[in-house]
Order: sequence, then structure tokens, then C-alpha cells
Amino acid sequence: MDPGIAREGNLLAYEELKGASGRQIFFRPKRYDAAELFSGTPPKVVLKAATFRLSDISLTGICVNANQAVDVTIEAGELLPIAVKQAGVTIFEGNARVVRSDRSVFGPKVALNLVDGVVDFHSLLRRNAQARISQQLATLDPHVGGLVPAEYRAHCADVLRFLRAYRSVVEASVKPFPHQSAGLSADEAYAMCAERIIPQWRSLWRAGNQIVAPLMSDKRQLEAMKEYTEFVVTPELNHGPVWWRSYHKPAGYPGDFEIMNYVYDWQREGGDVYSQLMHRVGLDVAECIGTRMHVVRKVIGDVLRARAHNGTVRIMTLGCGSAREIELYMKDPEAPQGPVEFTLIDQEEAALAYAYDHSHPLTLSAKPQAKVRPINVSFTDVLRGGPWLDEMAPQDLIYSVGLIDYLIDRRARALGARLYERLAPGGLLIIGNMNETELSNLWPMEFVCDWHLFYRTEKDMLGWVEGMAGGQAWTETDPTGRVRLLFVRKPA
Repeated sequence: MDPGIAREGNLLAYEELKGASGRQIFFRPKRYDAAELFSGTPPKVVLKAATFRLSDISLTGICVNANQAVDVTIEAGELLPIAVKQAGVTIFEGNARVVRSDRSVFGPKVALNLVDGVVDFHSLLRRNAQARISQQLATLDPHVGGLVPAEYRAHCADVLRFLRAYRSVVEASVKPFPHQSAGLSADEAYAMCAERIIPQWRSLWRAGNQIVAPLMSDKRQLEAMKEYTEFVVTPELNHGPVWWRSYHKPAGYPGDFEIMNYVYDWQREGGDVYSQLMHRVGLDVAECIGTRMHVVRKVIGDVLRARAHNGTVRIMTLGCGSAREIELYMKDPEAPQGPVEFTLIDQEEAALAYAYDHSHPLTLSAKPQAKVRPINVSFTDVLRGGPWLDEMAPQDLIYSVGLIDYLIDRRARALGARLYERLAPGGLLIIGNMNETELSNLWPMEFVCDWHLFYRTEKDMLGWVEGMAGGQAWTETDPTGRVRLLFVRKPA
């Protein structure tokens, strides 16, 4: 083709073809998201006898992560044997060098390069399918139990039967009636099922908590029960978007701001009625995310009314996510006016961008005396402290309602004390933590979603106040009873 001849259709002249630029000129093999590659059930990866989730994989490397209960030290540069396992069956093994190893409050994340071979995707996917089939066949044998108690296997069967029954009802109801061109509308089918499913679901949820709570200290049994749940129950619930995101953690850690937005928005999500129904069941579990937010929102108004006469009110939120409570304060015409500075701290830039994009414009219209200041700091750096925190002006209100329950008691206590130090005289600290109760989120989060949290009692949380000199402390629960909030008032 003559370079001087004009393009025809979609054809480009030779000199118009462009390569990459910047760092992208260095070729990297395509990376595949493990959840997509393995049809929603990614394998596990064993490193130093610890079990990780496979996050993504390429021809020459893998990235894995685990929850914070996995306590293993992995250093960049280490050469390690790796085993990729599906349903307990090794489908790939080799040696890999650690390229990057990070540990956050959510657990370790490790990137590795293979050193003695490459991934044969055809073989990998074939062996993965064989392992899945073997696992499915094994569950049909009533004599196969292993470490999973019979009572728990029966519970998972009950849950699956319950969900599949609703699936059958939904599918039948929207099919055309005999001699008719249509069945029930999607709205009619959804409304009838959603009205009935929640109390039945809560009964199964409560039963799951009762079975697993006494077994949490046995790590081998816990791992076996979680693997069983993820095989039997999780795929069915994952039809609901909030379950899918909670289990697969596409942001690289649990509880990202998109999950929070699902709860705050409380919309029907999903491509069909059954998916929307599963999403609704997931929202029921996560409802406490929204109710605890409204508790904080009310406190923001109370603090502004009580302290606005002192000048600018300073409010800091740690692990802000989408900061919906601040957006709602800005939009509320009845909320108190006055000079206020909100400091939003989060490790996820996308969360801060969302919070700022939705709150800052309102400071130009609805609340002109308000300011929003985002700070992008990793939660690991928050735990370490640093000048950015020490140099911050004393705060009238500090709250963190979605971070502390990822921390072991020693770290939770230390962080609480550090935040208390940053309060102005008379200032208020609020720390939220998942409550230990019969309808806690333990079974659905830990077993269905592999979302590990520490559940605490009033006594546990009040114990943190020992490091907060002079603090007046009390606890309250959110309306669901699933979140306990510790309030600590600094002496005036």
C-alpha cells in the first residue's frame, strides 16, 4: 500500500501503526483474573504451608492474597515451592521467586515469578475441571466426611435446597402460562419471593452460626469447613452481585467501597430475578453497614451543634470508603451549618475519589462553610503512625467503623489509643466492631465469603479504654445489633 494513499475504511497506512509508549514498551504476558479464568471458583495456592487465594495468573507468574488470619512471613527475593490446588488436588506445582510481598491489615499479598517453567493453560484448566468433577462426585458419597461434621454438611445441604427451591419458583413463575404469551412479570415474581425469603434465610443463617461458633479454634477443621462451604453454598449465592464481590474481592481486599455502596443504595442488582433475589439476601447480611453509617451521621450533626461556637469543627474518618454519611450531611437542609473540616483517610484511591467527587461539590452549594480533605494513606502506615497523623490538628470527632474489626486485639488497642490522643479536649472517638451475637455475620462472611473479621463483646471493646487516659466510655449497638460502637469522650 502506498503510504501516500488515503485510508480506506478501517485500514491504516503502515506509518500510522503505533506501538506502546512509556513503561508499556516492555512486554508483559497477559494476566488473567482467576475468578474469570476458573469460572468463579479459583484454586488455592499453598506457600510455606499457608493457604492463599489465587488472584491472577499469567504465563510466567501469579499473584496471591490471603486474609489476616494467615500469619506467615514472605520476603521479596525468596525462592519458594508453590502448589496450586483445586478441591485439595494439586493442579500445578513448581518453584517461584517472590517479586513483591506486602502485608496490610487485610492480610498478605504476594506476587511471584515462575523460575523453572511456564503455565500450560490448557493442561491447567483441564486438571482444574477434573478436580472439580472429583469433588462433586465425592460429595455424593454419604460416607465421605473427613473433617467436616455431618451436622454442618446437612446444614449446607439445607441451605442449598432452600436457595434452589426459590430458583425453581422464580424460573417457573416468569415462564409463559399455558396458552399465554407471558407469565408473571419480573417485578411481580421478585416482590412475592423477596417478601418471604428473608425470615427463612435468617433462620438458616442463625443455625449456621450456632454450628460453627464452637469450632472456630480448630484451624484444620475450620479450613475444611470453609472449603466445603465455598464449594457447596458460595457458588449459588454468588449469583447475587454483593456476594460475588464480597467473595472474589476484585479490589484486592474485602469490604471495598463498592460493597458499601451496594448497601447504601439498596437497589435491585443482577441480570435476572434470581440474581436480584440472591443480592437481596446478601443485603440483609450487610444491612449493618448502612445502619452503623446512619448512627455516625447523627453524631456528626450532634457534634456540629455542640461545638460550632468554638470555631471550625474538625472531623476525621479513618477507612472512609465512600463517606456516604458526609455526603448525606451535606445534602440535608436541616443539618446544622457552620465551619467544619472533614478529613477522609483511606488506602484506596478510588474510594477517596468517589467520596471527594460526591462531597466536595456540595461544599460549593449546600454547605459553603464545609471543607473536605482526602488523605491517601495505607492502613498499614496508619498502624505505624507517622508525622502526617502527629501533625494533624486536634479533632472534635474521630470515627472508624469499618477497620478495627480486621485487627488483632493488641493492634486495635494501640490504634484506639493513638486516635484518642488526636482528640481535642471534649472530643469524641467512635470505634465500630462486629458484635458477638447469635445473628452475627460470622457464618455468612467467614464461611461463604472467606471474609475474616474479629467479633467482639462489650467487655472486649471497653478493655481498649485502659490506654485512653481519663476517657469516659460506653458502647451502643446499631439497630440490627450486629455492630457494636465504642464511644470515648475526652475530658474537656
